[in-house]
Amino acid sequence: MNRVFLALLLAVFAFSVVALLLFSPILSGGGRGGGRYFLVDVVGERFVIYVTDEETIRLAEDNLRGLNNLFPTGELERGDGGFNRPWSWHLRPDTVRLVEVSIELCDGLPSHVEHDLYYWVDTVGRYCPWSGRIIASADSPAGLHAHPSNK
Repeated sequence: MNRVFLALLLAVFAFSVVALLLFSPILSGGGRGGGRYFLVDVVGERFVIYVTDEETIRLAEDNLRGLNNLFPTGELERGDGGFNRPWSWHLRPDTVRLVEVSIELCDGLPSHVEHDLYYWVDTVGRYCPWSGRIIASADSPAGLHAHPSNK
């Protein structure tokens, strides 16, 4: 009986250690420690993206300094994500990239996404504003303020 109890105790301990290692990024804030927030202007309308990919962060900083003509693209999700106020959508951070070209279907203004959210999220699935340019960068969303008249 003691051997069975000891084996069970060791199995629970091992499982707990593995679970802690696997879920520690989620428990510590979803891995947001290494990302950066950017304010994007699209013909006078603005929205905020959170970028977690290191190469995309570098390209976004270059875009801010006028060193490239890339624009952001990423998968759309409902809700502001905690950083894209006043909009009721955001780009999923782990999918955000800066690109030279993309299909026309995902191009538009932030207000187009807002006014037809179901179509954009459920049918198009991505947002890729061809005129989008990085105009500001910050370590937290509080450091960026999307223009309130964008809605």
